[in-house]
Amino acid sequence: MDFGHHFPDASKPIKELFDTYIVRAPDYYCKQIVRGGTLRRHPFARYNAMFCIEGNKVKQGYNKMLRRPGYTPPAGAYTVQERYGVWLCKDFIPVERKNEWITSKGSEFTKFHAFFNCQHLSLTANRGSVANTPSEILADVREEIERLYDEIIASDDWREIEWLESEANAYLTSEKERRDFEWRQKRALGSNCAMFKDVALVEPTRESGVYALLVQLATLEPNLFPFAIVDYDTHSGIDVIAKMQGPKPIGLSDLFYVELKFFFEAPMNHTFDNMRYVVCWDTAVKHGGKVTDLAGQERILHVAEADKASGNYTGYFLRRNFKQDIEVFVFKDYLREKVELDFRPRTGESAGPLAAKASAGT
Repeated sequence: MDFGHHFPDASKPIKELFDTYIVRAPDYYCKQIVRGGTLRRHPFARYNAMFCIEGNKVKQGYNKMLRRPGYTPPAGAYTVQERYGVWLCKDFIPVERKNEWITSKGSEFTKFHAFFNCQHLSLTANRGSVANTPSEILADVREEIERLYDEIIASDDWREIEWLESEANAYLTSEKERRDFEWRQKRALGSNCAMFKDVALVEPTRESGVYALLVQLATLEPNLFPFAIVDYDTHSGIDVIAKMQGPKPIGLSDLFYVELKFFFEAPMNHTFDNMRYVVCWDTAVKHGGKVTDLAGQERILHVAEADKASGNYTGYFLRRNFKQDIEVFVFKDYLREKVELDFRPRTGESAGPLAAKASAGT
């Protein structure tokens, strides 16, 4: 058994550390700051202090008791938050943590493996607290620890780890952006498209895509829907406020809600009150299916088959006795039957309608 407390060696210069570990460089940073002196108002009381700034990988390298993902520690293990920070010591034995003395943002104490030893601290009978220390000496100890902490966070040592963290975060952000862009490119090339009035439309994959498609279609063919969009705001819970088509001014029109869904399911997360239409890409509710709203009101979905002779499309209606129907526009069916829009995969040669339109333009 080794005698004494282990303090890890200082890490490499920061540029070398970043070149070696990149985004994980802050986890491998280590710097020791050793101080000694006397308390300001009690010059007879000497202290010794060791403030070691350590990244998590440094801590894990010498402390086998730290709990972490993918590692089974011995019994009695603890987390960094439970063990690290600033310890008050007597006889060079840690007695009590005082992280609240140096905490201003919430968790910066986890970077410290720090000890402040003073023989003029008075302990309780179980040696688990310094509560018996005269208040004026304890106030001096706290002032000295706060002074040392302020000195450290204003030093080049602290600026080094902040630089490492900022560089790591910047690298992580740019790397994430690059990967996100590559993923979006692959998804775009693999999406289904259709042409409508020389405009390429993309099949939606989420609710926001349903809204984008609705706006595009309503702009290209205003009479395609019986309503006109007045306002759109997902933060309010209800997606769209609309009025019926026609020249009547908004101020004189009856306004109602249009709920947007990518996939229409039961139950609804809004009430049927003031709701006139639902717009979705597809539906999981079948003919005769029961749909319940947020207030517990029930409606039955009625599906009316398309009549090609009369030009009618497949209609979906939420019905309740003596209540106005709420029509559900299921884009997957409605657009194919109403305006013959067929969303097809982009081909390898042309990459779909978008590429074809671009080639025609050139």
